[in-house]
Amino acid sequence: MTATRLDIPAPLRPRWRQLPRLAALAQRRLGPPPIHPCTRPAACWLWLLALAVMHAGGRVLAHGTATVSVTGPRMPWPRRAAYAGVLLLGIAVLVAWLWLPLQAAAWAVALGAWPLAAYGIAIAVMFSVPAETGNMLLRARTIVPVTTTVHYLRNSTGGTWWEAGSLVAREDDPVSAGRLVHHALHLADTHEAGLVVVPNSPAAHRAYLRRGFTPGPLNPRILIRPPHARTRGDRNSALPLA
Repeated sequence: MTATRLDIPAPLRPRWRQLPRLAALAQRRLGPPPIHPCTRPAACWLWLLALAVMHAGGRVLAHGTATVSVTGPRMPWPRRAAYAGVLLLGIAVLVAWLWLPLQAAAWAVALGAWPLAAYGIAIAVMFSVPAETGNMLLRARTIVPVTTTVHYLRNSTGGTWWEAGSLVAREDDPVSAGRLVHHALHLADTHEAGLVVVPNSPAAHRAYLRRGFTPGPLNPRILIRPPHARTRGDRNSALPLA
């Protein structure tokens, strides 16, 4: 068995209304700089879509201003349906994003607006999402392939292994990140699951080592925490993220 259901306690489940704020925070802290300040809403929307889909699948934890996502747990059928529903809704929003600007431009021209300006703005809005998607994909090419390590550990050691990522918190609130990591470690212990992470800074790398993580077998930048490992560190200690 390589994956178990993830039962997140109610205090660690983010509310849907929190997701836009968390998405904007993740875009600012984790995502590449937007191509242009005007395309930042499109970049934030991509993060919101990813968070919403993960949250519908029951794979997002939050505490204070911090959030982290977990990949690998098996989803029950209600969660799978919610996951698929939110994904389809996101695709529908994307289609609307590509269609409504042209309709708005046509209405503006009908009301007397200058066609070149109206359609120029519409095309810029339309292509902001594809442009930011390409921007994120180009950045993703440099990300360490954590999934390869997860598959290797599952095949070589057996047991349950999850990937934890997108850990983010406000710059002035590192304590929330530390507490969330502490809760996540205990949650992994409850499910007898190992964790695989990629710290996003040298300080975070050292903080994970203090919490019982060790360098992975395929890449030292990837840290692993085997199942049944003892949780280290104070739950109230801060976790530097940058």
